[in-house]
Amino acid sequence: MHASYYHKAHACIMVFDVQRKITYKNLGTWYAELREFRPEIPCILVANKIDADIQMTQKNFSFAKKFSLPLYFVSAADGTNVVKLFNDAIRLAVAYKESSQDFMDEVLQELENFKLEQKEEDAPDREQSDVIKSPSPP
Repeated sequence: MHASYYHKAHACIMVFDVQRKITYKNLGTWYAELREFRPEIPCILVANKIDADIQMTQKNFSFAKKFSLPLYFVSAADGTNVVKLFNDAIRLAVAYKESSQDFMDEVLQELENFKLEQKEEDAPDREQSDVIKSPSPP
């Protein structure tokens, strides 16, 4: 994904398809990329399409244990656990945002403050230049 997708993210929901093994195999790459841009945000792992094979809920997915990630079994098709997943993700995101000590969050906040200061400094100049450029009435 493009780095801009991670900008201001306060949580991540990482989904794999229980019917497509390649999506599970890609989790390591996706997770490494996430941590490159957002090293501290909470991440939830989601096994999707359990409606197709309910036995998958009995399977042990080692990726979640390896990285100490909460694992949710969901079905987007029939709605199983979808609301719970999003409620929990929102709670984690809000808690993270309120107590973040993440260096990247601090940098992003400073950049926003700098941009706001620049806009405020530029605003009077624009007004003055508009006055100068306006032709005087005959």
